[in-house]
Amino acid sequence: MDSTQFRRDHIRPWVPDLRPAPIIVMLAMMGAFRSIGQFPIYLGYLSALAGLIWIGASLQISKFLIPSYLLVLWGYLSLVYNGLGPYSYVQLTVVLGGIGLAEIAARMEPSKIAELVSRRLVWIILALTVIEFVLIELGMGQRTRELDGELVGGLFPDLGIAVPRFMGSMGGSGFSGCMTGALGLLCLVEGRKKTALTLFFVTVLMVSRGPLLALIIAFMFHFFRDLKIGRICAFILLAISALFPVLIWYLESVLSKTEIVFLIKVSTERFLHYMSFLEFGLSSPIFGIGYSNYESVYTDYFYTADFQQWGTRYNVGLIREAHNFMLDIFGEMGVVAWILAAVQLVMTGWRALSGDARYGAMFIYVTICFFFLSGLSNWVYWLMIGIIMSHSSQINRSRSGSLSMTVAPYRA
Repeated sequence: MDSTQFRRDHIRPWVPDLRPAPIIVMLAMMGAFRSIGQFPIYLGYLSALAGLIWIGASLQISKFLIPSYLLVLWGYLSLVYNGLGPYSYVQLTVVLGGIGLAEIAARMEPSKIAELVSRRLVWIILALTVIEFVLIELGMGQRTRELDGELVGGLFPDLGIAVPRFMGSMGGSGFSGCMTGALGLLCLVEGRKKTALTLFFVTVLMVSRGPLLALIIAFMFHFFRDLKIGRICAFILLAISALFPVLIWYLESVLSKTEIVFLIKVSTERFLHYMSFLEFGLSSPIFGIGYSNYESVYTDYFYTADFQQWGTRYNVGLIREAHNFMLDIFGEMGVVAWILAAVQLVMTGWRALSGDARYGAMFIYVTICFFFLSGLSNWVYWLMIGIIMSHSSQINRSRSGSLSMTVAPYRA
């Protein structure tokens, strides 16, 4: 085989022998768009479709993602055990599509993804932001967030300040802020500073505490990632995220009722939901309550157990989810699923935070955001894993002296 043929074999597209590859990539990127403000447009599900097409057409499974594939398999067993209907199977299949999205991103150069964000996605995000601004001015959607005692858990007096609050293109300020901030950090690393600054500005418009806190910490890591203390703190954060159900179990075991009520208030009622989903997992440790079954189960539980125990209807509007990534998995699919998810997170974090830690800030950002969010099917989570896989593959090829340093398909 001559050198020309050898080179051609090593620079083939990330979807070998698959003609609709550009269409699949475009479908995958539609994960950024699920709504205009609070009005659903459902384009986000196209990314899951792209992932499913990739898995079905390529029949390639990365070893690195085996814990996630096993997690989905366990989730299906959980659905059978809990006797849930077709809707739950569809929702879990969306998670499988998310894994497929990670497979796609792993076979693309991160710089190419950043280019797509800079040339295409950011303009759509800006357009939807402008449309939402008009809707807000017309009195539709969530207009403002009051900076008062309720926002900070009652620890400070009312400030009398109201700021505009956007829901963003993913249908919720937390998820939208997670998405725009993560893409902004990707563009920052890839040298697309104007796009990064634009996405950071949109992130701030969400006025969501999780993304804002995550952005500050991610910036600190990005600019000081060469310091040993920064790496140590990042790995501690990773451990806390993976072991979050254990942390909540410990706190609930050692704290008094007064102290727990205090935590409920300072966390704007999230701690109450943490304890509830912990109880779901402990009461059914093998299979949990079933994926996407939280709403009906939690509504009944909230008014019979939580309400009776604590005597106050704490933040009734938040009873539809755990507001934490690991606790959501633990409560819905049990201990085995949580362990598999934690293993995948730790594996990803190790790659992201070791070596040059090029995408460490992006990993930290998404991890912190998911301290406050539930969403195993979330587009951002799987895109992040795929980008980190791709970069790790590039590093390995560079070390081995391969001719295909940048565009050869990812191999776990």
